Amino acid sequence: MKKILAPALVAGFAVLAFAGVNSGLNKGESVSAFHPYHVSGPLAKSTGCFPCTFKNRPQVQVWVNGDSSANVAAIAKTLEGAMKNNTKAEFKAMVVFVTSDVEGTKKSVAEIAKKTGFSSIAMSVLSKDDKAVKDYKFNVSSDVKNTVFAYKNWKVENKMVNFKADEKGLTALNAAIADLVK
Repeated sequence: MKKILAPALVAGFAVLAFAGVNSGLNKGESVSAFHPYHVSGPLAKSTGCFPCTFKNRPQVQVWVNGDSSANVAAIAKTLEGAMKNNTKAEFKAMVVFVTSDVEGTKKSVAEIAKKTGFSSIAMSVLSKDDKAVKDYKFNVSSDVKNTVFAYKNWKVENKMVNFKADEKGLTALNAAIADLVK
């Protein structure tokens, strides 16, 4: 499978995929301000803070670290659809690619966004050395392909590590979003 620039990060929900592998903020912990470069979405071509901009609205962040293009595209497609289906709740979503090659990743992500036609979801890039990687407790090891955070009112309500965008995974993601937008 083709890999999206490693390392890249995705924020997610679920019980850990392997014993001993953990990544990300836990349920009940607070998300914080950070400033990735937004390639597409509502903050395109800026480094605006996603949580600060959308404040208490229900949100999902997917941090990607070398996950497959197919898995990330399926996650993003689901989130794009959820944003369109939950406009009344003002649901927002962002995919953050964590990388050591910010400029190269920006170009790759721009091509992905253009190719897929995603327009609502934020596709963003963040250096693996950025303070937010530590603040969000993102595990940049090769054992972690992505981490998904579902939150509202700045508090994490659900997390999935090594989220797989298969039928079972997408059902769980949609259920987590439904809980957020109630």
